[in-house]
Amino acid sequence: RSYLRRYIEPNPLLLPLNLLAEVTRTFSLMIRLFGNIMSHEFVIAIVLSLAGLFLPIPFLLLGILIGVVQAYIFTVLAAVYIGAAVGSIES
Repeated sequence: RSYLRRYIEPNPLLLPLNLLAEVTRTFSLMIRLFGNIMSHEFVIAIVLSLAGLFLPIPFLLLGILIGVVQAYIFTVLAAVYIGAAVGSIES
């Protein structure tokens, strides 16, 4: 009950906005991760088409580093969102 009650605080008229905030938080994480991965793929494709086969190798290695950082950020943000949801249930 306390978890559902926080959706109508401070005013019951804010229920649609609070529900929208929950959906868009997850959606923004998804779009951010997709955009970062696709931008890297586009850069690799452009460099490959302009420069040849061996020049994109450093970009591919950089892509591995970027992927690790993105996975870490995504995990931390997901943990923060889950922790906030669980914390609001307990209080």
